[in-house]
Amino acid sequence: MKLAAIYARVSTPSQQHTDTIASQVAALQAYAQAHDYHVSPQHLFQDAGYSGASLARPALDRLRDTVAAGELEAVLILAPDRLARQFAYQYVVTEEFEQAGCEVVFLSHDFDDTPAARMLREMTGVFAEYERAQIAERCRRGRLFWARQGHIWMTEAPYGYTYRPRTKTSLGTLVINEAEAEVVRQIFRWLVDDQLSTYQLTKRLNASGLRTRHGKTHWSSGYLRKLLHNAVYNGTYYYNRHQQVPARRRNMPALGTNKPHPMGRTLRPKAEWIAVSVPALIDSETWALAQQQLTLNAERAPRNNKKRHYLLRGLLVCGYCQVRLIGHTGGTRGQYRRYLCARKESLRGYPHPCPGRTMAADMVEDVVWQSVSALLQNPPLLLEQYHLRQDPDYGTPEQQEQHRLERRGKALAREDQRLLDAYQISVIELEELQARRDQMAEERGRIETRLTALKEQQKQQTQQAALTTTVEEFCRHIQAALQQPSFETQQKILRLMVQKIVVTDEQITIHHMIPLPDVRLQRRQRFARNWAIWRDAT
Repeated sequence: MKLAAIYARVSTPSQQHTDTIASQVAALQAYAQAHDYHVSPQHLFQDAGYSGASLARPALDRLRDTVAAGELEAVLILAPDRLARQFAYQYVVTEEFEQAGCEVVFLSHDFDDTPAARMLREMTGVFAEYERAQIAERCRRGRLFWARQGHIWMTEAPYGYTYRPRTKTSLGTLVINEAEAEVVRQIFRWLVDDQLSTYQLTKRLNASGLRTRHGKTHWSSGYLRKLLHNAVYNGTYYYNRHQQVPARRRNMPALGTNKPHPMGRTLRPKAEWIAVSVPALIDSETWALAQQQLTLNAERAPRNNKKRHYLLRGLLVCGYCQVRLIGHTGGTRGQYRRYLCARKESLRGYPHPCPGRTMAADMVEDVVWQSVSALLQNPPLLLEQYHLRQDPDYGTPEQQEQHRLERRGKALAREDQRLLDAYQISVIELEELQARRDQMAEERGRIETRLTALKEQQKQQTQQAALTTTVEEFCRHIQAALQQPSFETQQKILRLMVQKIVVTDEQITIHHMIPLPDVRLQRRQRFARNWAIWRDAT
């Protein structure tokens, strides 16, 4: 009796659920009993959900180690394509087993050891590789066709949506998950209205106690960064964005092995992307403001400045090249601070280096601060801005959300009444009525919870606004803060007041955010919030 092992493989988890792998094992065990092979339980190797296009499979690795240790005399496999789809891989593994003195037996191809049989086995591997290439190409072209018809494929929907798979009567689509969608809208409100960085957003989200889709209380900044850049929340899902390429640097290990994954991903040209319309969670205006804020956050990130303080970091723009100026320290002991264009003395080799001169940091920081502080001590201008922000027709984002939730609550009440009417005239059954009323009750509970939070927030804002009854008092607080401000106070005020500062050799142009009455962003940044930030700075 020969000591043998059984190896079985299926490519997808669905094949495992339909007992495809179990049928392979049953056929192999029956063959072993009929042909005097002994298979121990520890010598049953199964790879469920692993492609035959790669040898990086946990069970196959264990089988190869067992054969190399000399524990087996034969390996039973249903067909060559169960071992590998590519002929080269089949040949490598089969040759490895035979050199270790282990026979390889394929049930569906009863090969002997003659040259003709070996040639037939090798040709079978070639045909299996060709068949796999054909299947992959047909699937790729089919997916492109259905994507152009509006169909969506994915294993898990983006946060805020639920994926509804394709049926006989409808395409695969995304539907809004209201519980998660409200969290997404809150994240975008924090980004746009409070101008938070991704790090600050992550801290606030973790402190809020909101859970992820999988029930965790910890949100990662990388996940949040991808969420904020995902165009699906603005109503467009892009298919065919990425393509596989050979990895250009050390990648994460492939599943079940310590070897780096040989493939990486890169973006395709945008002309090849396929846009699929989905329900939008974020309106176009908020989306545009969010992307602007993310760009500003990237430009003002402190990761590149850890030793010296630069008051205007992220605000100065070269008037010649239209790129940000960077802080630079000179002198033998680093005692001289200056700002210079990123295209000046750059190692990237720009064809036309910046013609502008470097600027002494102390000089330009003093000029800008004096200009901004003089503006803040101008009560008539601040009064005009105050009245602009109190536009009753526009309302705060919180008031708009409260009105929307109240309208949704009334709509749910009407829908509930319509369901009762439909049940009374026997249009729907009792089970459907109960299920739909349970869903509406759950949504009504979320609305009531959010309305309670909004009312509490409005109450706190009212109490906060009661600390100052006049704009003159507000101005007095600001003037007190401007007497001998710390570096942190100056930087907070400048980033709140200044959009960018364009500098050339002849002039410095400050672009303010507050004195521009036509910018919609100003209306979103409430006067009360500005006051809260300035008050904290004092």
